[in-house]
Amino acid sequence: MTEKFRVEELIDRLLLIETLNSTLIHFILSSQVEGSIDPDRADSLTQGLLRARKWMEDSMTADNVPQSTANMMGLIVKRLAQLENLLPKLSERAKAAEAGRQPTEEILSFLDETSPQLTRTGQPVQAQSKVIPLVEAAPSLPKEAYRRTEMEDDQWGLVNQGQQIIDQYSKRCHVLLPLFWLEAAREIHRYHSDSPMMEDAIKLPSEFLIKIIKTLLTEAPGARLLQDLYSKRPAETTLEPTEMERVQRAVAKYFAGLEELLRGQIPLVEDKISDAQTAFDGFGWGGPELEKRLIKRINQRCEEALHEATNNTEPARQVIFAEITKLLSKLHHATLAEPRMREVLSQMKT
Repeated sequence: MTEKFRVEELIDRLLLIETLNSTLIHFILSSQVEGSIDPDRADSLTQGLLRARKWMEDSMTADNVPQSTANMMGLIVKRLAQLENLLPKLSERAKAAEAGRQPTEEILSFLDETSPQLTRTGQPVQAQSKVIPLVEAAPSLPKEAYRRTEMEDDQWGLVNQGQQIIDQYSKRCHVLLPLFWLEAAREIHRYHSDSPMMEDAIKLPSEFLIKIIKTLLTEAPGARLLQDLYSKRPAETTLEPTEMERVQRAVAKYFAGLEELLRGQIPLVEDKISDAQTAFDGFGWGGPELEKRLIKRINQRCEEALHEATNNTEPARQVIFAEITKLLSKLHHATLAEPRMREVLSQMKT
C-alpha cells in the first residue's frame, strides 16, 4: 500500500533537488575555471543523484499525488537518471587523466645529425671530416621536483602518532573513517624531494590529517557516534583497493600542485588562493541521510587551511596551505563517493 501524499515532504524533496541542481552548476562552472574535472567530486555527486532520484520515485507512487504533479516529477526523475549515466563516464575520463599525470617529464634532446659540429676553436667542422669528439656530452635531464617511493619516511612521527590514536580507540570505536585519513598521511610520507620546501609540503598537510583523526575519535560528537557505530557494524581495519586508489590520486594531485614550488619557483599566490577558494566553495555535504556533524568538522579543517593560505605572511607557505585546502576537499569527496564510507556516515545518522 502506498503512502499518503504529504505536501511538506514533497517540498523538502523538491528543495533537495534544487540544492543538487545548484551543486551541479557549481561543479560544471568550477571545473571550467580550473580546466580539469575532479573524479571524486563527480562520483560523490553521482551518489547524491541516485538517492535523490529514488526519493522522487517514492513520492510519485504516494497516494493523492495529482497527475500533473506526478508527470512533472517523472520528467525530473528521467533527467536525474540521464545525469547518473553521464557522470560516471566523466569520472572515468578524469581518473584516467589523473592517473596519467607524472611527477616530472623527462625530456631528452638530441642534436640533429645534420646540424654543424664545432671544433675546439669554435669553427664548424666540414661535413666530410672524420674527426670524432673524444668525450661526448651527456644529455642533461631535468631534475625531478619530487618522486614517490614505497618507503614511508615518518620523520616527525606523525604517522605513528595517528596509528597509535587509532589503535587506542579501535577497541571501542569504529575506525574506518579515521583509517582513511591516516592512509592519506602515509601516502604523503612516501614522497621525497631535494627541495628545501619538501619538509613543509609533507609536515603541514599531515598535521591537518592527524588533527582530523583526533577530532573524529576524541571529540564530540565523533567519539560518541563512532562508539555507537562500533556495536552496529563489523570492524573494518583496512581500505579496499578503490579507496586506496582515491587516496593515492588525491595525494598525487596535491604534489602536482606544488611542482613549481618544489622546483624553486613561487607560483602566482593569488591564483592558488582562488583555486583553493573554489574547492572550498564546492565542498560537498552529501544528502540528508548523512551525518552532517562529522562532515562539518572536516569542513572546519578545510576552512582553517584556507585561512592560512589567505593570511600567512610567507608566499611559499600560502601556496602549500592552498593546496592543502584542495587536498582535504578532494579526500572528503572521496569519502562521499565510496560506498563503505558513505554507509558509515549514513548509519551514524540513524
